[in-house]
Amino acid sequence: MTDAPHAAPAPDDNQLIAERREKLAALRAAAKAKGTAVFPNDFKPRHRALELQRKYGEIANEELEPQAVAVSVAGR
Repeated sequence: MTDAPHAAPAPDDNQLIAERREKLAALRAAAKAKGTAVFPNDFKPRHRALELQRKYGEIANEELEPQAVAVSVAGR
């Protein structure tokens, strides 16, 4: 006999899928009302990581912070 509390049973997969579909439908409705995409994929990077590394890689953080350099890169 153990004193450990019993874990609540996990909801079945069908219930989880139904909840996810409801959330997606709500996201789509909100995006449609705003005239936007649910998951936009039109991001255009303006810089490349290698380019930024070459330009700023050797500069100390203390020197870069006052410059407030704005960049746009893509990645995961």
